[in-house]
Amino acid sequence: MEPTDDSALLRQYAEDNSDEAFAALVTRHISLVYSVALRQTGNPHAAEEITQAVFIILAKKAASLRLENALSSWLFRTTQLTASNFI
Repeated sequence: MEPTDDSALLRQYAEDNSDEAFAALVTRHISLVYSVALRQTGNPHAAEEITQAVFIILAKKAASLRLENALSSWLFRTTQLTASNFI
C-alpha cells in the first residue's frame, strides 16, 4: 500500500474499497477519536462505543467527503457531535 496522507488513503478506500487503507486511517486516528470521546463522556465504555460509531460514519461517508481541512479536524468534530448525541 503506497498512499501515506489521509486524503489519499480516504480516496483509496472510497474508490477501491481498500480495507488496508481504512485500517491505516483507523490506526492513525483512533487515539484522537477515543480521547475526545472519553473527554466528552468521562466513561471508557461509552468512549469505545462512540469511537466505533465515528469510524462507521467515516466508512459510510468516505466517498462523499471533500476535506478542505485535515481529516483529524473532521474526526474531532464528528466525535464531539456523536458524543453529544450519545449523552
